[in-house]
Amino acid sequence: MNRVLSWPHTPIFPGLLDALMADRHRTVVTERCSVRFDLLLGPVEMKFSTRVHQLPPRTEVYVWWKGGGFVCAPTDEIDAEESASRSIAERVMQARARLGAARLERAARLLANPDIALPVSAEDRLHAAA
Repeated sequence: MNRVLSWPHTPIFPGLLDALMADRHRTVVTERCSVRFDLLLGPVEMKFSTRVHQLPPRTEVYVWWKGGGFVCAPTDEIDAEESASRSIAERVMQARARLGAARLERAARLLANPDIALPVSAEDRLHAAA
């Protein structure tokens, strides 16, 4: 579950937020139950918006920008979700490959055996009746 973070409590210099907003960052929840980054332009520290969603100290988290604010989630949760997504995508690709192979095999069978009656379209029936 994504947890919403407050705006940074540390002074923000131009370009500092842009660096944070550009990518997902990995860090650890501090002993003071905040999320802290030590970037080239200076440190950034944020707290959890609600105590209910606060994570215990030393929990490894990913932090990223989402729709107007920063959110975080434990790295274990994100890694598990990404692994599941990759697995689903792989199974979909395999199913599509099997379906394509089955269609080719069916077309080859129909071409190889002219005795198989193909469905007649409505247009073909009109021409046959005339």
